[in-house]
Amino acid sequence: MMAEPAEIQCVLGLDVSRDTVTLCDGRRHTVTVANEADALRAALQPYQGTTTLAVCGATGGYEDILLGVLLELAIPAHRADPAKVKAYIKSFGKRAKNDPIDARWLSRYGRDRAATLPRWQPVDLTQQKLELLVARRLDLVAMRVQEQNRLKAPRSRLIADNIRDHLAELERHIEALNAEIDTLVGESRDLALRAEQLRSVPGIGPVLVPLLLAVMPELGTLNRRQVASLAGVAPHPKDSGKASWHRSTTGGRRQIRPALFIAALAACRGDNPLAVAYKALLKAAKPKRVALTAIMRKIITIANARVRDAVRHQNEIGQINA
Repeated sequence: MMAEPAEIQCVLGLDVSRDTVTLCDGRRHTVTVANEADALRAALQPYQGTTTLAVCGATGGYEDILLGVLLELAIPAHRADPAKVKAYIKSFGKRAKNDPIDARWLSRYGRDRAATLPRWQPVDLTQQKLELLVARRLDLVAMRVQEQNRLKAPRSRLIADNIRDHLAELERHIEALNAEIDTLVGESRDLALRAEQLRSVPGIGPVLVPLLLAVMPELGTLNRRQVASLAGVAPHPKDSGKASWHRSTTGGRRQIRPALFIAALAACRGDNPLAVAYKALLKAAKPKRVALTAIMRKIITIANARVRDAVRHQNEIGQINA
């Protein structure tokens, strides 16, 4: 069982690198072990069954072995946002950095914020696979754009055939990923239900559906303000004293905003309530970029509401049948 935040007595700071993990339990002493399951299990075994919280940074996958061992030992863990930890350290005016120092700061960060830090939970294997496939597709699409731009360059005639061959190869890989993503979504009852609801929203097409499923799995569990903020389309105030500036949309998950912008353009050109709302905003003398941002926000909030209602209805049917 995982300990409640109020019960935490010890916070482990775990600085993860490719080959090693440096551990600090709140005291000055630190220990470094290999980033391997057996070594981590031996180092963490003494904390099993105690009121301990482990805090590690997100390192792009190098922390996966550590998190698996912590789950096996039933030690609650928090995977910290590196930007938040860096801001926390910076607030103390500190600049020194190495693995033991980082481990101590992670431990202190966990002690100060234990009550509010969300506990890490393992991702469903299907969801994890979808995230990897969608991320790889985004990478290949970015490569395709780069190669298309190179093909248009005035000095690319000598290598034009090579670029075209690479573009054709990228197209094959993208189509293969599209097929694999469609198959994966179709085989999962939950993902298929969510995808069906997303497709019903004006502007959301076959590219944005898997992107939202992969990058925003929280859809359907958030309120309208939270989902708008997560998508990076929530207006944030910028006021000070008598000065009041235009609100701006910042933050959120960076992959979502560009795709929502394209979705908003598509919705505004169609025959649907969002197009009517867009025209009403323009008629009210709103700048086009402001009106489009408002439509982006409407798209994600409608998607969130439809997914929420569909999942809730499915759960109710499941309870009745049970």
